[in-house]
Amino acid sequence: MGRSMVKWLLWGLIVLVHLHGHRGCFEEERMGLLEIKKEFVRSSTNLTFIFSPFRGHILPSWVDDHKSECCEWERVTCNSTTGHVTHLSLHNIWEFDIEPEFYFICPFEFKDVAWFLNVSLFESFKELRSLDLSLNAIGGWIEHKGSESLLRLNKLESLDLDANNFNRSVTQSLKLLTSLKSLNLSYNALEGSLPTKASYCKR
Repeated sequence: MGRSMVKWLLWGLIVLVHLHGHRGCFEEERMGLLEIKKEFVRSSTNLTFIFSPFRGHILPSWVDDHKSECCEWERVTCNSTTGHVTHLSLHNIWEFDIEPEFYFICPFEFKDVAWFLNVSLFESFKELRSLDLSLNAIGGWIEHKGSESLLRLNKLESLDLDANNFNRSVTQSLKLLTSLKSLNLSYNALEGSLPTKASYCKR
């Protein structure tokens, strides 16, 4: 009888731990998301919105409120068991009213609004598998806050940098993403020959 009671208590503990895992992302990751939002907000002051008026509401569901479940925020996907952030879809944050092909038609417009991202802000997301930063007029990483930070994203498998303003130098830092399986660099300021997929994607 005593053993049976202990068994049920253990099962109850396992269930509680499992349920706790469904509560959402961790505090470090919640704060990391808020810092990413601040980065985009700060960058918006330096951008000239040529293609559409700035709506002024970047990621409205990302609020600094402990009652707000960050795994339910827009553009965020968490592992339903562990609660860790696994996917971030930050495509076209400013909602440019254009198609990526327009980069080829009028590329100088995007050079005028290009900005540099502090990629170290993603270090908090140890379980990140997919990151979409496409169509955001990003010109590169902030110096000394970029390449080495990518080493910590050792589970990242998919990276979408489509329709930005990266130049050929970005390929050197991307080699540090050892788990990368899918990379999109379409519609960027890339010139000359590029490394083969095998050079920076682990199969």
